[in-house]
Amino acid sequence: MLSILDVAVAYPARQEQLKDLSDDLDLTRDQMRMYDRFFGFEAFQCDPAEPLDTLIAKAASEVLDRNPQQNAHLCCVTHCHTLLNTNVFNGHTSSVLEPYAARGVEVFSATMNHCATGVTMLGVFDRLLGDNETGLILIGEKAFHPALRVIENTTVMGEAAAAILVGRCPGRYEVVDTHTLHAPQFWKNTGLRGENYLAGFDTAYMGFACAGLEGALDRFGRRHGDIRYVMPHNVNVPSWCQIASETGIGRDKVQLSTIGQYGHCFGADPFINLTDTAARGDLDPADQVLLFSIGLGATASCALLRVT
Repeated sequence: MLSILDVAVAYPARQEQLKDLSDDLDLTRDQMRMYDRFFGFEAFQCDPAEPLDTLIAKAASEVLDRNPQQNAHLCCVTHCHTLLNTNVFNGHTSSVLEPYAARGVEVFSATMNHCATGVTMLGVFDRLLGDNETGLILIGEKAFHPALRVIENTTVMGEAAAAILVGRCPGRYEVVDTHTLHAPQFWKNTGLRGENYLAGFDTAYMGFACAGLEGALDRFGRRHGDIRYVMPHNVNVPSWCQIASETGIGRDKVQLSTIGQYGHCFGADPFINLTDTAARGDLDPADQVLLFSIGLGATASCALLRVT
């Protein structure tokens, strides 16, 4: 069984308040009220001057420095990102992955499940790694343009990086199983402005999210009462309140305390919520938690973890 051996999350030092971003993000007064009072956003960690590889390296160094023995057995590293490319094409390997390629470690990028890619990679690494091998899942990208920072009437993006060290030896969490659901009618998302790839997604979203969660529970052979917490993507508060109500999983089980502080940090959200909940001392051995994220395209990915 695959284990999450350690997790680290890093943020830019620079903080922005939502109330100061109306001009930068071209938000009307009514939109500002919606994102603040209704959707629950307050502040974001975002620094245009900090390169992506520097941000991700902070999280990766933290988790590898804490685990030197597992670092010595590192055989595979992936960078999960939502945008098709996170830097100018200037070589065979991105600046995020180049230090690991230089060590002789196998590296690759993963994008096609968008914000759900990081959760999906837990299942991929379960198939990739041998008994004595460890892998590193890196998640992160820059919210460098207003067109990327706002999904209209839905969410506002912040910046964060997550590093997840995985392997076969006992760790902090056992990865019991993973589940992925696709809605392929929304696949076309090239990033071109004016592309109508979200047509119909607003009305399909709620049913798709609920089907993703309920399908995962069916696959895992679990009931709502078996789950201690859901670690969600930080799209917005009201959508998760509705998902909790419609699935019966319980609003009190959905960890939403980081939305106001960080916003929606692309694929890092479930791991932000996992580390935040663990740091508060709210997880006990044998607790079962769900990591859940939806990426445009559209993919719903879920992983069942058992706290060790």
